Amino acid sequence: MAQDEKTIIRSLSDPNIQIDLLQIDDIFTGTSPDSVNGESSGRQYQNHIGTQFPFITINGYVFDSGEIVMMKIDATGFLPQIIFIFELYKSDVFRSQGYPKDGDIISVFIRAKNDSFKPIRNDYIIKNVDSGRGGIENSGGETVIHGELFIPHIKDEIIKSYKDTSFNVLKAIADDLDLGFSTNETATNDLQTWINGGSTWEDFIKDVCASSWSDEKSFYKCFIDIYYNLNFINVNNQLDSDGQPAAGILDVIGIHDVLINDGGSVERSQQSIGKFISNMSNFQGTNMFIPHYQTRNESTRIHELFGYKYNVQFFDQVSSKYWNIFVDPIVSTGAENTKIILKGRTFPKNDDQKNNNGTAPSQQDYWKDQQKYVWKGVQSKNVHDKYLYAISHNERNLQELKKLYIEADIQRWNPNIYNGEKLPIIIASQADKMKASADAIGVDRDTVNSQEGQAGNPAVLDPFYSGYYMVNGISITYHRDSSHFSPTAPDDKAGSYEPAFFETVILTRREWPTPAG
Repeated sequence: MAQDEKTIIRSLSDPNIQIDLLQIDDIFTGTSPDSVNGESSGRQYQNHIGTQFPFITINGYVFDSGEIVMMKIDATGFLPQIIFIFELYKSDVFRSQGYPKDGDIISVFIRAKNDSFKPIRNDYIIKNVDSGRGGIENSGGETVIHGELFIPHIKDEIIKSYKDTSFNVLKAIADDLDLGFSTNETATNDLQTWINGGSTWEDFIKDVCASSWSDEKSFYKCFIDIYYNLNFINVNNQLDSDGQPAAGILDVIGIHDVLINDGGSVERSQQSIGKFISNMSNFQGTNMFIPHYQTRNESTRIHELFGYKYNVQFFDQVSSKYWNIFVDPIVSTGAENTKIILKGRTFPKNDDQKNNNGTAPSQQDYWKDQQKYVWKGVQSKNVHDKYLYAISHNERNLQELKKLYIEADIQRWNPNIYNGEKLPIIIASQADKMKASADAIGVDRDTVNSQEGQAGNPAVLDPFYSGYYMVNGISITYHRDSSHFSPTAPDDKAGSYEPAFFETVILTRREWPTPAG
């Protein structure tokens, strides 16, 4: 099944950001005698740069792989952030020659082993430095640096205006800042004069996006990705339910038979499959494997702030009227009848449950009368007619994505996953774990096998967690000790792990399947 056109995020223009030149002396020819078996070595140090460890420099100082404790690129907000922890185990040359000063940057380069994927080459402006104490010549002390993706002039306060739709204005701003522009949208319906009266470029971008409008079935978010593209995403395109049940996704991406533990075949191993991530053991060791994940729930916090019936109030100069408009978060067509829509208590669903007097609605329906009001002020004649309403409409719908979501750790960095895309996730429980539990409580294993319907250790698809999600943020982490994130690392080999890159993705969706049983 081809990907729905409206979910595809396309690059409409490429970035032209000027970044620092990274270089390293070629001190290995790759043909020097190898100490192992006396054979020549075809391995060059520079071949491992960016794949086995990140290439990081500050003021010309190149950090040795042994000095890098941890590096994390956090692309969950508007601008990517970096945390860099290093330990100067040799000497204190960096502190005297390369220590960050005003305006200095961290230059970072990482890449996949497959050259078909675009590498990440970023410059981050240093925000703060926390230098730990070291020993002789201060060597051995850990230093922590925080930085933010450096976009020249994005923090400048400017006075400028554009007369166009928000879609075209954001593309023009991207051109002005030498950023690329990526989107799954084609146009918006919000022509006006957009005025920046002294805010920064960053705040202006956020303001334009916040008040963007197309129709009642669209809402928007903006962010700058790790490839220097300004992304303008119609989020509803990525969330709108297509009615595909979890089991059906296996056929769509071409892995239906992986739930049957039959040992595989050469033909299947060479079969082309769609993009997905999974916790199934079949994919352990790949950049599709999820060692562990956790579910986050912020529903109560959000409904206490915004309520279930969100009333936007303002005075409009064009109509000379006071308006009170109810903002109701978008729900996919038909989802109210087949899925959990995170509006009020889901269980128990008892039509006979009443209050003491027998006339009030049941307590799980209390949300229908919970009112919240926000006063947006005066809407001027200079803006599009949905301007103030659009701000609340976009904000309220984006908040729905924070109610219930998943943070999934991927065993290896997967450069094929990008922020904002629609991504299938396959979560399965393993029957052998069920058998172990049965053994612990004295239940016969054959009974468990018969209940599963087949012998062996088949995986059981979890229909609640499996399905399509939108990637609502990513982070890429390198750690020189992989035991910090690997839940499967054996205890008897503590401290002997190889350095590794791994990735965390935030996965969200608006509606959830009704649990079986």
